[in-house]
Amino acid sequence: MLDAGFFQRWLAAAASAVDREADRLTELDSAIGDADHGANMRRGFAAVAAALDAEPPGTPGAVLALAGRQLISTVGGASGPLYGTLLRRAGKALGDSAEVSPQALAEALGAG
Repeated sequence: MLDAGFFQRWLAAAASAVDREADRLTELDSAIGDADHGANMRRGFAAVAAALDAEPPGTPGAVLALAGRQLISTVGGASGPLYGTLLRRAGKALGDSAEVSPQALAEALGAG
């Protein structure tokens, strides 16, 4: 079973990976976009990590909903609303359960 702590660690690992790969994401974006994807995603996931550290939610659904709100409010372009909406909808699908199964997570991400 997966609890809120698992989801916080998962998003912290994602934030670390985005930070590490931000320059590469920007490089890829420069070929067809405006070369800001890495910087935008870094800013968004840093905001997610800070929000989770400041006031950790108590349920998996609440963790994902908070992360989604942070991405929507801090990531520019289409990426913030896309990733943020995915996480918010997945969080809503998980509801208020203190723990969820891997299958429930898969279904929630599908709902997102």
